[in-house]
Amino acid sequence: MNRDRLFLFMLMYFSLRSEATLSSPVEFSGIGVHSGQSVTMRITPAAEKHGIIFKRLDISGKACVIELSANSVVEPTLCTRVVNKSGISVVVVEHLLAALRICGITNALIELDAPELPVMDGSAAVFVKEIRKAGITSRESFVPAIVITKPIVVESASGKISVIPGEDCDITVKLAYDRINRTIGENNSYTFTFDDDLSDIASSRTFGWLEDYEKVRQMGLARGSSDENTIAIMPDGSVRSKDGLRHKSELVMHKCLDLIGDMAVLGYDIVGNIEALNPSHMLNNVFVRKILRELRSHKIVREEQTTASSGCYYKELLAQR
Repeated sequence: MNRDRLFLFMLMYFSLRSEATLSSPVEFSGIGVHSGQSVTMRITPAAEKHGIIFKRLDISGKACVIELSANSVVEPTLCTRVVNKSGISVVVVEHLLAALRICGITNALIELDAPELPVMDGSAAVFVKEIRKAGITSRESFVPAIVITKPIVVESASGKISVIPGEDCDITVKLAYDRINRTIGENNSYTFTFDDDLSDIASSRTFGWLEDYEKVRQMGLARGSSDENTIAIMPDGSVRSKDGLRHKSELVMHKCLDLIGDMAVLGYDIVGNIEALNPSHMLNNVFVRKILRELRSHKIVREEQTTASSGCYYKELLAQR
């Protein structure tokens, strides 16, 4: 049996992930890392098929609701921003979306009284902790999966993300550009699956270069950035933060966190091996959009294909190869 046929045969034993929501509401207060504005955010349970929906409490009417999707992401520069048809947006959603994915949450209503989510400590650790404390309730529906059957590649001037057929979702993120090499040294690569303990990824904080700080502030960003929530890379390559580095690979692990959050807008799980070199929010979104454009070139596994008929379904796939 060749590699492709063996791969499809193994998928006969593949099971979809159940939809889930929180068992009780959770609330967070803090400041926006870019706006510096105070914000209170409340996450409440939602019914199956609800998805992730943001609601701006500081705006009245139907325009206050923003449904999460790949197409809702716009201008993902230095953070991920989602917007609705009325032009109402919320920004820096990536850390919370990563926390929801790590906890398995697929349905939730996220209410906030400002345009930016609270940055907390610059990671997703507090979100994960409180969501798990609130409890997680599984639903009867399943999250559909995209079985990658041929490579997908996107590139930018300095980065590249690819996915090839695989037996699970193995993700490798690597950083390799001049300004960061002297800081991270050999701690420039990290590989994980969603079955791993992702606590270290969840607790890895955002970072930036001190020499860029004034330029970023002039763009109206990083007004809430401080040693409490951001790792600053100094001109000599050292780092400055409240706790130093939490992990030797914290910088690349934060890029893993961002990628998890940015991929959460896909609406599907992926069965395939992903490699990301110097990923950015912009490149992550280009990757997600390309997957969606090429859906017909891959195999979609839905709820009805996880029943007793799944064996017939995969035999059909094998016959197509």
